[in-house]
Amino acid sequence: MVQSVSPHSSGAGAVSPLVALQATLQQMREQTDAKALIQLTLEYVKAVFGAPLIWLALYDHANHQLVGQGGVTLREEDRPLLQAAYPLQPGEILEQVVFEQRPISVPDLSQEPRMGLWQREAKRLGGIQGCFIYPFSTVGRRRCLGILMLGSQLWGATTHEEEKALLGILLGQLAASLQKLEDAWKRQAEKRFEESLLRLGAAMCQAGSLQERVSLVTQELQSCLGAVHIQVYWHKPREGRFVPHESAARPTPAPTARGTKAGVIPMEEGSLALRELGNLYSSLAAGQVVVGDLETTRAEVPLKLMQQWRAQSALAAPIRLQQELLGFIWVQSEVPRTWQAAERQLVAAAAHGLALATPLENLDRRLRQLADDQEFVHQVGQALSNPAQLQRALQQAVVGLGQRLQAAAVAVLTLDPNQPIPRLFYEYRSEGQQALPQQFSSLSEQDWQDLLRSEVVVAENYDQDLRLLSWRQELAPLGVRSLMLTHTEVGGSATPAALPQGLILVLHPQRRAWSREERQLLRGIAQPVGLILRQIQLEQRRQRQEQLFNGLVAACLTLQNLTTLPELYAATVHQTAQALGIPLALVVSWQPGESRARLQPPFAAAPAFYPTGPTEIDRQDPLLTRALQARGPLQLSQDQIPAASRTWLNSTGLGSWLLLPLGEGGPETGDSPGLEPLGVLILGAEADKVWEPEEQAAATVIAQTCGWTLRRLLWVQTLQERQEVLSELNWYKHRRLLDLQSALLDSLRRLGQVPATPGDEATRWQKVVEIARGLRDLAASVEPLLQAETWQAQPQLQSLSVATLVRKSLRRLEGLAQKRKLWPRAHGDLSLAVWGDPGRLEMVLWEVLVAAALRSPEGGRLDLWSRVAVGESGAEHSGYAELLVVDQGRFDPHLLAALQGDPQQVVSADPLFQSPLAASPGLELSLCQRIVQRLGGQLSFYLSSDGCSVSQLLLPLSLGRQSSQQPKQGQEGQRSSI
Repeated sequence: MVQSVSPHSSGAGAVSPLVALQATLQQMREQTDAKALIQLTLEYVKAVFGAPLIWLALYDHANHQLVGQGGVTLREEDRPLLQAAYPLQPGEILEQVVFEQRPISVPDLSQEPRMGLWQREAKRLGGIQGCFIYPFSTVGRRRCLGILMLGSQLWGATTHEEEKALLGILLGQLAASLQKLEDAWKRQAEKRFEESLLRLGAAMCQAGSLQERVSLVTQELQSCLGAVHIQVYWHKPREGRFVPHESAARPTPAPTARGTKAGVIPMEEGSLALRELGNLYSSLAAGQVVVGDLETTRAEVPLKLMQQWRAQSALAAPIRLQQELLGFIWVQSEVPRTWQAAERQLVAAAAHGLALATPLENLDRRLRQLADDQEFVHQVGQALSNPAQLQRALQQAVVGLGQRLQAAAVAVLTLDPNQPIPRLFYEYRSEGQQALPQQFSSLSEQDWQDLLRSEVVVAENYDQDLRLLSWRQELAPLGVRSLMLTHTEVGGSATPAALPQGLILVLHPQRRAWSREERQLLRGIAQPVGLILRQIQLEQRRQRQEQLFNGLVAACLTLQNLTTLPELYAATVHQTAQALGIPLALVVSWQPGESRARLQPPFAAAPAFYPTGPTEIDRQDPLLTRALQARGPLQLSQDQIPAASRTWLNSTGLGSWLLLPLGEGGPETGDSPGLEPLGVLILGAEADKVWEPEEQAAATVIAQTCGWTLRRLLWVQTLQERQEVLSELNWYKHRRLLDLQSALLDSLRRLGQVPATPGDEATRWQKVVEIARGLRDLAASVEPLLQAETWQAQPQLQSLSVATLVRKSLRRLEGLAQKRKLWPRAHGDLSLAVWGDPGRLEMVLWEVLVAAALRSPEGGRLDLWSRVAVGESGAEHSGYAELLVVDQGRFDPHLLAALQGDPQQVVSADPLFQSPLAASPGLELSLCQRIVQRLGGQLSFYLSSDGCSVSQLLLPLSLGRQSSQQPKQGQEGQRSSI
């Protein structure tokens, strides 16, 4: 270097570099520790050359980096830099030195970009410029072991020839000593590999499965080879590919990719096609151990494959048995690495061990499979002893069968004895497999014969097989290439006359052969599955019957307690739909003798099911006619609905219908045949709905109950209406008789006063004639009542003056008013004319005044107001006259609440219930409310804001009076001011 060779001094004086070198070499030959060798080398270089920068590094071939072993810098804090690892980058000088193994001088370290980190650190290390890099390697330069770098503060400084010679001798001894240590380590490693092979062989003999043996091989190779990735690939010659061990052990095959051509097997994740291996496959088939390197890879390992696996170096050992390639062991390193002969022999020996274990694995797998199948069938059979776990047992059987057969799907199909259409009962599907259809086509006679003869129908190539052609439409979209089908009956008990309980269908996405063991397993599972199906269906039928029974009881109890027709119709459709679990129920009803039917509000599970047609239907509609003519429930499909009936029965998404008459009598029920139905109950469900006999029976009972309840309500309503008419007629006649009696007594009183009348005989005779004329008019007024209203009320509607109505009513009240010392007064516009029956309106107003007078305190006021009706907003209702009777009496709150209800609801009230309207004065006042309502008016009762009792009578104005009457405003206030 720039500095001259300094003397190597000791206690005896100065020693020349050559003498010091001899002593150092002697010490290095006696060392057995690599660190001590490096330390001796650094001490000599430091003592002899005295350079400001000295760095010794060993080359790590596996990781392609230089690992610092120490050195000299001008500052102590820079020492960690000398111990760090320095990865080599392509194009750098240090990598060039390692690869070419020849010394290189750098004039200015700080200006050389190919020095990487050392260029950036040159100034900080004391301004290092001239630099000399000397490599040292094994004998014959087969492999570089490391470098020695000397740096100077002078530009362009380098070593002399003598110094190079000294460094060559020193570093040559260092390389020889390190190689000696490495050779000793390799001998120990080879011995360790032998021990590993012995240990591995013993462990593989004790292993019980191929999975365990592969795991042992992987662990042992990982322990011996260090940081590498190991994968075992198995050869599938029929499929033309190699699959990794984990993928090959999967219980469920990967689903067929969308768009894959028929017969083409999809590639599993991580699998390798033969075309991807190239010459590597030929070398492995020949039994060769193939070594590959990313930089200098040979043709046996394709470069594309190395790049795909991100491998810098790789090793592949074939797994061969009897000249047949079963697979290979792949070992790869992510850093450049030189594979030693011992390492290659170790991997090859592990591959031979796996090859010898494969036949045992096949036999063991066969025995284990048979044992597992027997245990599996035994477990499924044991599950039959627990009725509560039948569904779980079915799931365990089907899922276990699908996994053992590596099937894409396993379907359990049930058969209805009445309709031999296979329906999906339970299914197992592998991941990504499409759902199976809920219903299959009927099997052909030939398929039934094949199934009953061989018990298992097998189609190994379903695309070209003639079996189960009737299911081609259902199975083609699923990508099925092979399948198995069996029945669930014990032995050969299934016959064409007695269909089996169910079928088991096994589907696979690839063409494959089904072994005898797989067929036996299917039959072994099919028989307990048949028993499970029978038990599950019996339990489901029991639960269904219990549900129907509970729904039927609830429906009958509900329907027989209803009191109105809207409630009856709503409860019928709701209870029927809930009991049967159907999406739509509706009632078409009519009154006796009517020619038009009405579609009542239906019950629908979704808005789309609501009919959108007309609600008025002709009684002669063809659908209603067919339902009434049928001797029981009528089942129809959507195509069987007449076109004329689809205008009002047009629910979307429904295709199965059940029609039942309401209250039909006949020989089937033992009822009287003279009672005609009063409607039809229509039930709708999905197109594939099958109406079970239990459902039809339950619906029939509900329909009959609804019909008889409907008839009862109509009877009660008719009788109550007739009672109401007779009560009204009785009340009216009774009030007219009272009025007649009062007028007759008054005439007799006046007749008795005639003799005492002052005047002549002509005057008294004129008085008698006047009284007789009044008696004649009184008799004439009663004549229409006797002739026209014998058993039926016949109001005589005509125009009536309010003044006349008020005057006659107050005159009839005179006796009661005088008795209770009341002050009756009339106010407002009395010139109004109303429309109605004069006699009834007089009796109604008289009844209202009598009730007000009876509840008024003695000496109280009784006001009667008349005006044109005014609404809540203040606007006048010019079509009505309002008569208000206001008193200071206390209105019974119970009676007031009863009178404020709907008068028509009294007809449907329970006659056994003692209502305030069942006795006077509520009986008379409620009759008056209904009379006024039928005359087009309204009679209501309420309390004003000041505590007065108010009776409001709204009467329609006479048409002639309405056209000429000008309403008077400002005369009266609101209710609160009365």
